Amino acid sequence: MRLTPDARHGRLLAVVLLLIALLLGYLGGVHWWFVAPLMKSRGEMIDLREEEARFRAIAQQRDAIREALGEVRAFEAGNPGFLVEANFDLAASALIQRLQEQIDTLQAGDRCALVSRTPFRGTGGSGRAAESDTPFEKVTIKVRMRCEMEFFGLLMHGLESGSPQLFVAELTITGRRGAPVPQGRGPVGVQQQGYLDTAFDLYGYLRRSAGGKK
Repeated sequence: MRLTPDARHGRLLAVVLLLIALLLGYLGGVHWWFVAPLMKSRGEMIDLREEEARFRAIAQQRDAIREALGEVRAFEAGNPGFLVEANFDLAASALIQRLQEQIDTLQAGDRCALVSRTPFRGTGGSGRAAESDTPFEKVTIKVRMRCEMEFFGLLMHGLESGSPQLFVAELTITGRRGAPVPQGRGPVGVQQQGYLDTAFDLYGYLRRSAGGKK
């Protein structure tokens, strides 16, 4: 007996094949050439509108930002933490004077004495060039002292707690020895806490002029 395909199944298969052909034709001839570029353009337009909205919001805050910047500049101009002298040489002299005044305040006499103090500008090179691009100039004094430990601690505290703000770095103790108590201040031969032979960098920051170096 001869079998024939069901007509209804044949029509269904034809419809499915037609739909597949239409889908392939759409993907190959319409979607990738027209729809996909339009969707991409639409996404880019949405991103541009969001970016424009952010810029508009920032622009509306322009006055507030200018006011905040003015406050920052006013604070820096009146900040007592910076050296107030006009250039490096004057600032270095002021640092040396402040160091000597702080030593005199201790009233330690020979028990805390300044051996040497030398202004230091740096060694040059790329580090110096990079520093020149900053709005502040570092003014350093290289100091050597001979001081009893009790007075040396007071000296460091006085230097770092005053105004303008100063800093101590590269502290090295090159020697330490005991010292006999002066006559009339205790039994002969009794040792005090001892003298420290020290070397350190004392530095502060000088604000540069708006046009460049001071």
